[in-house]
Amino acid sequence: MIPKIEFFYQQLTEDQKQEVVDFWVAQKALNETQAKQRVDELVLIARGDENQIIAVSTMIKRLYEPIGQTFWVFRAFVAEQYRQQGVVLQLVTQAKEELNKRFVAGQDTDVIGILLKVQSPVLMKHFPDATWPRTQFHYVGIEDGCHMRISYFDGAKIA
Repeated sequence: MIPKIEFFYQQLTEDQKQEVVDFWVAQKALNETQAKQRVDELVLIARGDENQIIAVSTMIKRLYEPIGQTFWVFRAFVAEQYRQQGVVLQLVTQAKEELNKRFVAGQDTDVIGILLKVQSPVLMKHFPDATWPRTQFHYVGIEDGCHMRISYFDGAKIA
């Protein structure tokens, strides 16, 4: 499936926010209170053939202590019927492209890349490469039993 993916960094309307909250609640991903707290972190919405939300991605800034640098932490939720169809790969690829453009343009330069906390045992087992070739995310360790992977933006420097 090739969803339509929209980038919304800090640009959601109130109607779009409510649509995402309703999606999370209907999918039992978050309760309404949690969804309303997280919706302002939204960066991407993936839509299916009938313009319905099938996946969303949020980002927050986080100082990753082992490296001493700040990264965007990528989180995604995909509706169950659309999982294992490459939707997360498309989300993370577009998030990286869009946020890299912002970084190169001089926006959010305090954040030098994207950090993934890979919680899926399937991904950890079947994709053990130190560097994922399609996304250029590099393994940097384990946190809470999850693989941690980072990808730097073009021209990023270690401060």
